[in-house]
Amino acid sequence: MPANQDAGETVFEQAARVFEAWPDAETGRRVLRLHRRGADAGGSVWGTQYHQFPCFLDGGRRVVLNRSLPAGDETTAAVFVLDLTTGEIETPFPVWARVNDVNADTGLACYQTLPEEGGRAGIWDIRRGCDVAELAGEAGGALNCASLLSDGRRAMAFFHKGQPHRERVVSRHVLFGVDEAPELVLEMDGAFCSHIQQCPTDPELYTYDRWPAPTKDGVDQVLRLRRLDGSMDEVVPLNDEAARPAVTLGSRDHYVWTPDGKWIVSYLCMDPFEFDDPNFNHYPLQWYLSATDWRTGEDLGAAYPEKRWGGHMQVTPDSKHIITSGAPGYDRLLAIDIEGLREGWNERVICGYPKTEESESMLGPFAYPFVLPDCSGVIFSAGWPGADHGVYLAEWPREW
Repeated sequence: MPANQDAGETVFEQAARVFEAWPDAETGRRVLRLHRRGADAGGSVWGTQYHQFPCFLDGGRRVVLNRSLPAGDETTAAVFVLDLTTGEIETPFPVWARVNDVNADTGLACYQTLPEEGGRAGIWDIRRGCDVAELAGEAGGALNCASLLSDGRRAMAFFHKGQPHRERVVSRHVLFGVDEAPELVLEMDGAFCSHIQQCPTDPELYTYDRWPAPTKDGVDQVLRLRRLDGSMDEVVPLNDEAARPAVTLGSRDHYVWTPDGKWIVSYLCMDPFEFDDPNFNHYPLQWYLSATDWRTGEDLGAAYPEKRWGGHMQVTPDSKHIITSGAPGYDRLLAIDIEGLREGWNERVICGYPKTEESESMLGPFAYPFVLPDCSGVIFSAGWPGADHGVYLAEWPREW
């Protein structure tokens, strides 16, 4: 047990002993600054991981973060581990690896390399510091992403040929793992099959987005359910009352499962838009928050009020709340009660955070919040692009 840890203390309470803290002006809850860019606006900055990638180890005491690096720096790891109870930084990953997600039970991480390095994917043993599985890139194809399944010992890689949404695309899902030979589990011509994510309660089941490629209108649901053996591959159902997107490219896609495996949480766009420029300004559009029961098609949702849509979200470990950020100009971290969506939009403010300006780009920046496994705090990115751009940890209210 670390010297600064008392029995029964939460991870947030331990972190509050280490990092600068202040009471939020609106809620009075404590906010910790884990790192910020500082006075040098060109300095390195930390960030939280993409919202679909589990990032906690040791019950949340350690968290995987990423950092920007100066051009040409090939000696510093862009992905590292921060111990929230001591402030110590570990670099257990190879400097050349872009680590995506980790599994706290197995101590394994899934990584990929940049396309110019061959687009390899692999599984890294954090404790032993070595590869335990590796998957070579495919000639003429791009490795889009690789991530672990919920058993923490196998991973799925997504390769594609062709430009997404603009031309015909061939997609391939390749399963690989510890002591297992790679296996092709899906190959599809004419679809871009992205955003793979495992079901948290069934490692044989996963979800993905099947976009028609090239894009065509008239598709109101791209989320699919698939079993690894191919015995099931079907669209996630939507009941008659569920909201539908204005155009195909506004479909539910950036999604997360609730930890109990019941709901798939995502958002969709209720306004039509053109996709001529993939980095179009998306904040002015009307968005809709959605939690879909993948077994029945029941959909709980509500339209985001003005200035509330801030991009991707996460879910609390007890599967009760969606955590998201406000849009630029409403710089607050929000909690949405999932069951409460039956009555419409609901929000409670967790805290405010340093002003984040919009980049008017689908590439972000986004807050990417993650709730600690003991539900004592929420870690997130904020403050772009100024001196306060960095990573923060907000206290979770125990009464919720």
